[in-house]
Amino acid sequence: MISDGDLERYSRQILLPEIDLHGQQRIDQATVTVVGCGGLGSMVALMLAGAGVGRLILIDDDVVEVSNLHRQLAFRESDLGVEKVVALRDQLLGLNSSIEIHATPARFGDNASQDALATREADIVVDATDSLTARHAIERITRAESTPWIMGAATRLHGQLAAFSGDRREGCYLCMAPSSDDASGFDCRNEGILGPVVTVVAAWQAQHALLFLAGHDLEWGQLNVYDAVRYRIDHLQVASPGGCHHS
Repeated sequence: MISDGDLERYSRQILLPEIDLHGQQRIDQATVTVVGCGGLGSMVALMLAGAGVGRLILIDDDVVEVSNLHRQLAFRESDLGVEKVVALRDQLLGLNSSIEIHATPARFGDNASQDALATREADIVVDATDSLTARHAIERITRAESTPWIMGAATRLHGQLAAFSGDRREGCYLCMAPSSDDASGFDCRNEGILGPVVTVVAAWQAQHALLFLAGHDLEWGQLNVYDAVRYRIDHLQVASPGGCHHS
C-alpha cells in the first residue's frame, strides 16, 4: 500500500495513465542496479530516486574529481575526493529518505559473486559505465541471471541507448559490439563531452527504466543514436533479421 504522503509526493506521476497507482506501487517495490556513478549514473540515480524506486544498488570504484562537476550535478565541491557511491548515496537520501540505497565501492566485473548478486536482485540493470570491457561484463552477468539491462553512452555531442531483455530474443550487446577492445579511446577524457548531452541520455535511460518497472514493454534490441548537433535521433535494430545468434 502507498501511504498518503507518497500519494501526494508522486501525485503528478500517478496521474499519468502510463504509470497510475498500480505502476507507482511496482516502482516502489522495485530494485534497480546502477553500474557506474559518474555522468550518466549520478543523473539516472537522481531521477529514479525522485520517482520513488524503492531500492537502488550503486556500483562504482571512483572518487569525485573537480573535472566531474560540470556534468555530474549530483556532486558538490565538498564531495571532492569522496567515493562517488558514498557522495551519491548521501545526495539521494537527502532527496528521498524513504528509499533504500546500497553503495558498493567496487568495479563491476572484479567480484563475480558480488556482481551476480547485485544483478540477481535487480529488476533491471542500468549501465552508466564508459568502457566496452565493463559493458561486456554487464552483458555476460545479466545474461546469466536473465536480467534485462539498459546501455547508455555519451561523448562529444552524441549519445547512444539500447535496452536488452532478459531472454535476449531481440538481440544482445554482443550483436552490437562483438569485441571488448577499448583501444579506440572514445570517451569523455579523450574526446570531451557537453554536460546537457549526458543529461539527455541519462533521462532517456531513467524513462526506459521507469516505464519498464511500471509494467510496460520496451523496444528491446534497438540502438537509439542521439545527435545533439543535428537535433536528430536514429533508431537501428541490433540483431540481424534471423535474431540473436549469441545464445
